[in-house]
Amino acid sequence: MVPEKLTFSPLSRRQIEADFSGGHITSDAGLLLLREVDNQHQLTQRLATVLDDARNPVLVRHKLQTMIRQRVFGVAAGYEDLNDHETLRADQALQTATGEAAILARISHSAPTTFADQAW
Repeated sequence: MVPEKLTFSPLSRRQIEADFSGGHITSDAGLLLLREVDNQHQLTQRLATVLDDARNPVLVRHKLQTMIRQRVFGVAAGYEDLNDHETLRADQALQTATGEAAILARISHSAPTTFADQAW
């Protein structure tokens, strides 16, 4: 029997639940399980610490670990091409999995037409 709700570890102040009664539906919810594994084993965090980030810190908008998570999780979800990430940057399941609470807050308080203005 499938449970009515699964609860995952929170993202900032947001509670993350898989609710099987409908609502916002995504085929990428498996990324939340991958996020749990990554949080427990710190795989992307360890990878980010050994990679050289030559970017100017003043100009950095996204942490290296977040970008690694987005790429790894995107590939795990079946999005092999980097051009898929232009569309995925507005995907709430991917943003939750990568830990982008600030982006989720902007998405939930803005019209969908503003996604094009939010450059990665």
